[in-house]
Amino acid sequence: MNLTRLERYRLANQLRILEALYPDEAEDYAIQREALERGYEFNYSMRTDHLDADVMTEDECKEVWNTMDMFVSIGRSIEELKLEGLEDKLFTKFAGYDGNNETKFMAFAAYTVERLKRFTHLPMQEPGYFNSHMPVRPVYGRMLSKWLEIPMPNRFDMGRDALLAVLQEAIHPENR
Repeated sequence: MNLTRLERYRLANQLRILEALYPDEAEDYAIQREALERGYEFNYSMRTDHLDADVMTEDECKEVWNTMDMFVSIGRSIEELKLEGLEDKLFTKFAGYDGNNETKFMAFAAYTVERLKRFTHLPMQEPGYFNSHMPVRPVYGRMLSKWLEIPMPNRFDMGRDALLAVLQEAIHPENR
């Protein structure tokens, strides 16, 4: 981590304030402040290890929310069209994201529902469980592309043909 002198100065001052606010942790803050003041780059990250290096971009966040919107739309459309039996098919409910390969997406989806209290009505394969245990972004991506082709006024109340076209995209093109 490279910091300018001004960045080091600002962070050192913030750590000095934290030293005063939290006497029980003052020694740890003082050690980190000293590393910043003296320019010990190796130690800069001592207090930032808990921060994720792999951030969610705005586009990635929008992708997750659009995907969740799509699954809300799928659930609503299945219910409105009274297509019994279809609600139990694969990819008619949100499965989460793969915890091994799509970790930040899984974490953001859980954060959205659990902390932001958004999409609390999201139809899920396993309610409250956000790990699909298999990569799903390519599947969601194909489905989402088809769903976004639907004019906005019809997106949340899809007709039968539009719904089936979106669900068809869950099948890999080579297997259709």
